[in-house]
Amino acid sequence: MFLRRILLLIFSQTAYSARILGLFPFPGLSHQKSFDPLMIALAKKGHNVTVATFFPLNEKPDNYEEVSLESLGVLRLEMLNIGKYENPSGIYRVPFVGNIIDQVNQLTYYGNVGFEICKKIVKYSPFIEKMKFQYDLVITEHFISECMMGLLQAFNVTVPVIGMSSCSALPWTYSEMGAENNPSFVPMVTTSFSSQMIFAQRVENTIIKLMSMWHRRNFIEKEKNFIEDFYQKKINHCYYNLIFLNAFNVLHGVKPQHIAKFVNESTDGVIIFSLGSQTKSTSLSEKKQNMLINVFSKLKQRVIWKYASSAENGTFLGNNILKIKWMPQLDLLQHENVKAIICHGGNLGMIEAIYAGKPMVLIPILADQRSNSAAAKQAGVAEVLSLKDFDDQDLTNAIHYVLSKEESSPLDTAVFWTEKVIRWGHKLQLHSQSRDLPLYQYLLIDIMAFLSVSLILTIASILFILKLILI
Repeated sequence: MFLRRILLLIFSQTAYSARILGLFPFPGLSHQKSFDPLMIALAKKGHNVTVATFFPLNEKPDNYEEVSLESLGVLRLEMLNIGKYENPSGIYRVPFVGNIIDQVNQLTYYGNVGFEICKKIVKYSPFIEKMKFQYDLVITEHFISECMMGLLQAFNVTVPVIGMSSCSALPWTYSEMGAENNPSFVPMVTTSFSSQMIFAQRVENTIIKLMSMWHRRNFIEKEKNFIEDFYQKKINHCYYNLIFLNAFNVLHGVKPQHIAKFVNESTDGVIIFSLGSQTKSTSLSEKKQNMLINVFSKLKQRVIWKYASSAENGTFLGNNILKIKWMPQLDLLQHENVKAIICHGGNLGMIEAIYAGKPMVLIPILADQRSNSAAAKQAGVAEVLSLKDFDDQDLTNAIHYVLSKEESSPLDTAVFWTEKVIRWGHKLQLHSQSRDLPLYQYLLIDIMAFLSVSLILTIASILFILKLILI
């Protein structure tokens, strides 16, 4: 018996179970869907996981506990109206100025959502009770709001913190991790620019970056002051120990039977059409919806259209269009009968499409969708259409183009790139654009000179007008 115990001690493995707190206070389902797989996997590895979320799981693994935040606010499901992007009016039609104002409005919208939740969550007792526990690690969403980072200090939680982003790197992500974010060649996620920008684009990109950083700093200061007043405690800025970006959010789920039947029985393939979980699909103009139906009905492929006001088991339009309220997108993309996806260029959906190896037609609407789409087009994996300008012929051409591009084997891909290097030589750009920029552009000297002269001329003009008025 003694020998058996000695052998058991020698050959046994040490098991380490950590207490992990997940804080995901943004009420967007697509965001939460990208965080769930990691939290579930950690619980299945034996860690004790507690998650604060607006979207509780239907089935939870062992060691997995949730604090539901559903009662704190309106869920951001199909809340954004597409109409103002499809048919911009007033100042939004003015190039450059309209774009910058739109960026500010987007930051204001998401910043207000974060602050609204912050004010409510400090009074929500189920959440507060969990904050009093001892943890070994915290995982929280890295987005606009930093309320959770402030609350961790308020409750003296000093363990490592991992940030998770459901979108591309934000303007402030780089500074959080000490990475380079030079607007002379790094496009802001809310623009449609690539890394190769002309002077006017670099001016706009620089202004948007400066305004984004200033705007977010104001929101963080607002949250900081609120938390300090509420808890009567000084709050300092905290940095993440690690930030996860562009993770493959592999979501497994059983397809609803009516969708599976529609896909399995297709003889010429299926195309997916979705404008995301936060945009209101029904807010597309009737003219645009009719145009989409006209184009889709003429395709030999079947089309699955994510549409909010569909029937529970889907709504059929003609012989080849199925409208559904919610789709298991990654599962569909991995189906052999699905040939392409038409979507808004959201980071998560694009990652899923690339992961599944499916070509894309992108119709960006807001936020990081514009830069995602520009990068995808530059990489040759997507065609991009303008929401306000595209017509039925543009959409038809884009669909036929992406469907005509045959998939290549790894060997064919290697041969393709080898021959491309032979053909293009040193002209082929497989490096950071910063290498090709003159020093004055890299250091933004021309941009600063332009903005300085513009400011001086504006002030001089105002003073001159005032002088004329007062004389």
